[in-house]
Amino acid sequence: MFATGLTLGGLVNKRRFRLTQTQKYRLRQRLTGVDNVISTLVKSGVEFKALDEAKRIPKVEQLTPFEKYWVASKRYRDGFKPLHWVPHWCKVPHPRAWKPASVHEPRE
Repeated sequence: MFATGLTLGGLVNKRRFRLTQTQKYRLRQRLTGVDNVISTLVKSGVEFKALDEAKRIPKVEQLTPFEKYWVASKRYRDGFKPLHWVPHWCKVPHPRAWKPASVHEPRE
């Protein structure tokens, strides 16, 4: 019989339940970067359909921690799972809460 992580007393799949402070910081930096790009495009006066949809995305400051760090999931309890359990979570876009009332305004 081969010695595996489980037989040696450890868990086979070690996934943290919570994001670390560094992961949260990096995520906020990526979201802020997206906000900066959108506000730069709005300032430049360019108009196209994707930008009109992107203007409706709430900014990082308007999101609650729950909206930033959790993702809807059909298979997980309560219908949500931690963001870092999504495969390639720092490489793929994640939906923010789409609120038609909030609109991106250019930064001064």
